[in-house]
Amino acid sequence: MNTNELRAWAETHDVEKKTIENFWNVVNSYEEEEGEPFFGGDIDKNQLELNLNNVALFIDAWSKDSYTQYGFDFIISYLPVIHKEEDLGTYKLYFKLDGEIFDDRFSPF
Repeated sequence: MNTNELRAWAETHDVEKKTIENFWNVVNSYEEEEGEPFFGGDIDKNQLELNLNNVALFIDAWSKDSYTQYGFDFIISYLPVIHKEEDLGTYKLYFKLDGEIFDDRFSPF
């Protein structure tokens, strides 16, 4: 898959919309379940900047010794989470090549 095909895949599968929606689902679910804010301190969620930054195709387990192996190739979307010009972290949404979401992670800075 070349970059033009990857961009078309991302548009076909609404990657940007799904990544932002899933980020908010994670934040809201955490806050409901834990009873505390996802972001500590004085973070106003209404002031978060969320703009899809990258979409990348990964070949799973190039080496048999790879740390993480899913058993299939996949795509990750990267959503930087910014509050008043401060990077809070990156939300990553993992897709199978058929567009199914299979994992996600938030990596704080």
